[in-house]
Amino acid sequence: MDYRWLNALHIMAGVIWLGGIFVMAVIVVAWSQSRSAVAKGGSDPLLEYARRWNRFVTSPAMILLWAFGIALMLKGDWLLPLWLGIKLAVLVFLSALHGMLSGTLRRLATGETSSAPLLARNAAWLTVVAVIIVVALAVVKPFSG
Repeated sequence: MDYRWLNALHIMAGVIWLGGIFVMAVIVVAWSQSRSAVAKGGSDPLLEYARRWNRFVTSPAMILLWAFGIALMLKGDWLLPLWLGIKLAVLVFLSALHGMLSGTLRRLATGETSSAPLLARNAAWLTVVAVIIVVALAVVKPFSG
């Protein structure tokens, strides 16, 4: 596949994945702040919808982002410059945050817990900071010599 198409698909998957993380983060915060919306042990349609969206859109977009990103690295013959190493570390953090949000949504939807961890409640802001770092690194490619 042409490098430009790989890059375009990589960016598309990233935008979809990050949008999904934002949606999950907002729902987790909203749910945590309004626990009385559904009695403990009940099921909330919003949480169930967010979980389905995550399973069929957000998670596949994350997988595609990683796959296209690795393909770009291979196609571009990159040996892992410092900027890319930092970018990958931030993306590993975002992947872990995505997993934590997915688990939090599941626990909230099944009534296992009535509150979200501090990291989940701050996921939207952490994602914004991570996006700024990733885009700056990918566009500027500092430390390239």
